[in-house]
Amino acid sequence: MTKRAKNTPRWTAGMACGLAIGIGLGIVLDNIVLGIALALCLGVALAYALPSKDTQA
Repeated sequence: MTKRAKNTPRWTAGMACGLAIGIGLGIVLDNIVLGIALALCLGVALAYALPSKDTQA
């Protein structure tokens, strides 16, 4: 078996971007509850999608 690289999430950057996008969409769509839900979902997704500082070459 090969050794897999561990992907550590960047919570600060991911949640900050997700919060900005989610709340922005919630305000535009005039539904703040939807904006909060989108902020949480996008924040978690972006936290895992963004490369961590220790794995960058």
